[in-house]
Amino acid sequence: MEREEILKLVEEKQWFSLKNILSSWHPSDVAELFQQIDPKDAIIILRTLPRDKQADIFSELDPELQEWMLKNTTNDYVKGIINELDPDDRTDLFEDLNPKLTKRLINLLDPDERKEALQLLGYPENSVGRLMTPDYVALKPYWTIQQAMDHIKEYGRDAEIINMVYVVNDDWILLDDIPIRRLVLAELNQTVESIMDHHFVSTVVTADQEDAIKLFEKYNLTALPVTDQEGHLLGIVTVDDIIDTLREEQTEDFTKFNAIEPETVGLDYITRIKDVPLRKIYRSRIAWLLFLLIMDMITGGIIQGFEATIAKYVVLVTFLPVLVDTAGNAGSQAATLLIRALALGTVKMRDWVVILGRELLVSAALGLTMGFGISFMGIIRGKSWHIAEVVVIAMVINVIVGSLIGVLLPFIFTKLKKDPATASTPLITTLADIIGTAIYLAIATAMLG
Repeated sequence: MEREEILKLVEEKQWFSLKNILSSWHPSDVAELFQQIDPKDAIIILRTLPRDKQADIFSELDPELQEWMLKNTTNDYVKGIINELDPDDRTDLFEDLNPKLTKRLINLLDPDERKEALQLLGYPENSVGRLMTPDYVALKPYWTIQQAMDHIKEYGRDAEIINMVYVVNDDWILLDDIPIRRLVLAELNQTVESIMDHHFVSTVVTADQEDAIKLFEKYNLTALPVTDQEGHLLGIVTVDDIIDTLREEQTEDFTKFNAIEPETVGLDYITRIKDVPLRKIYRSRIAWLLFLLIMDMITGGIIQGFEATIAKYVVLVTFLPVLVDTAGNAGSQAATLLIRALALGTVKMRDWVVILGRELLVSAALGLTMGFGISFMGIIRGKSWHIAEVVVIAMVINVIVGSLIGVLLPFIFTKLKKDPATASTPLITTLADIIGTAIYLAIATAMLG
């Protein structure tokens, strides 16, 4: 059925027809539809659907719509929804809500669910513990394949996934992970231990989420077991949560690299900017702009310090924008490449000397090329070989300096335990403006007298 027809049914309040149609839709498609209609209509439709379907749809909604629904429905209905949510989805929801609402929801949970939710929320922010779910299937090594299959049939319905099961000893130490395919193809009288290869990938519960992303990418995982420091299996992280986390990490890096504070409005405002209050967009951008404004004033002070040289050779000013802009662009290129390499783990902090040396060689070649390119304009516009020499030398040095700034800043922020993406393009460009202006006018004063 066409989406326009669905929207018409919503407009006509045809709730029964909508229930019959949407019951067969994928939860993500229903959630997308709910973003296009009045929240009041969305909640009416949601309540007509089966309870388990409601939880799946609710977990796919944007945080703002989730919060609106939670605030505008009865406690009994809210209790039913949040108790049906998967533990990892529930933790993600609680992280996005304001503390007062989160406290109310936790108190509505059943005792076992509340204990589980508080345990997951107790792990450090951005740790793997916040992503994991305790809903998995575990087997014992001394069971027969028949016993294992019976156990999967009994408990597999409540598991997040069953394409991978986990083998633990009596102390719940993780021994192996086994794809369900291997179990199905084994003889029923074999033991689980006989089909184990003892090769598995796991992570500790306090590890950073970015570390989990790297493991998923490196080993092409669909699920990752999570243990404590002693190796006890605590839960698993599934690929759907990793995809969501990866999108959030990339959005956060994108905003920070462009001098925007995503924490002010939430990470998903980039893709839904028309729905975010203007005051929040203002707050997310103003801090960096004010800081950069103050830094830019330094550039004006430098220019004022070289008034005599500029007064004598006014043509020098016409080359200033291209010199500092080129230096800033070179620095932004270098920073972009390095920040991505740091995020992927292909470059470590210990590599900074090697990376700096390589960038020095590359930026020197780039500077010479750009210097050659501007030399013609130096001769034509400056009407003097001396002016051209100043411009060429300043271009070479500025490109090198700008590139080195672009390389050093991400390493410095990483060393300070900050996100290297904080080394934003506007910050690099502003630093290149300040230093580049000083270098250019100092060279001009020294060479032209």
